[in-house]
Amino acid sequence: MENKQQTENKSENKKENKSNSKSKAKSESIKDKIFMTHLWWVDALLFIGGTILLGGLATLLGGKMFNFQNYKMPPGTVPKIVFPIAWAIIYISIGVSTFLMWRDKEIKEKDRKINLILYFVHMFFNIMWPLFFFRLDLPIFACVWLLLTVISAMVVTFRYFYANIVSGIIFCIYNIWLIYALYLNLGLCLLNFA
Repeated sequence: MENKQQTENKSENKKENKSNSKSKAKSESIKDKIFMTHLWWVDALLFIGGTILLGGLATLLGGKMFNFQNYKMPPGTVPKIVFPIAWAIIYISIGVSTFLMWRDKEIKEKDRKINLILYFVHMFFNIMWPLFFFRLDLPIFACVWLLLTVISAMVVTFRYFYANIVSGIIFCIYNIWLIYALYLNLGLCLLNFA
C-alpha cells in the first residue's frame, strides 16, 4: 500500500514539475516578447539618439572644423559640405548598428555587454579626434589618434559581425569612411610636414 502511495506521489510530483516547467517557459516567453516588442523604442532612442548626441559632442569639441583649409590637401578630398552630411549619416548608422546588436536575442548577455563596452571605448576615440585635429590643430597627433580609432572600429566591427551580420555590415561601411578620413589626415601630414 505504501509503495502504491509513493508511486502516486512521485507521479503527482512529476506532473507538478512539468506544469511548473511549462509555466516557467511561458513566463520566459512572455518576458522575451516584452523585451523584443515593448521596449524596442527605448533601446532605439538610447542607442541611435545617444550616438547622435555623441556626434554632436564631437562637433562641439572640434570647434571651427574647417581650419584644414590652411593646409595642402591630398587628392580625392571631397568638398567641405560633404563632411557634416556624411558624419550625420554615419552617426545614425553607428547607432542603428549598435541597436541591432543589442536587440539580437541570439547573443549571450555577456557578449552583448562586452560589445557595448567596446562601442563606448571606440566612441571615446571617435569623439576626441576632432578636438585634436581641429581645435588644438595637432594634425600629426590626430593622425596617430585616428589610427587608434580605426583599429578600435575594426574590433567593434568584428564583434558585431560575429553577433549580428547586418550590424557588422553597417559598421563595416563606417570603417570605410574612417579609412578615408585616415588617408586625408595622413596625406595632410605628409604634404605639409614631411
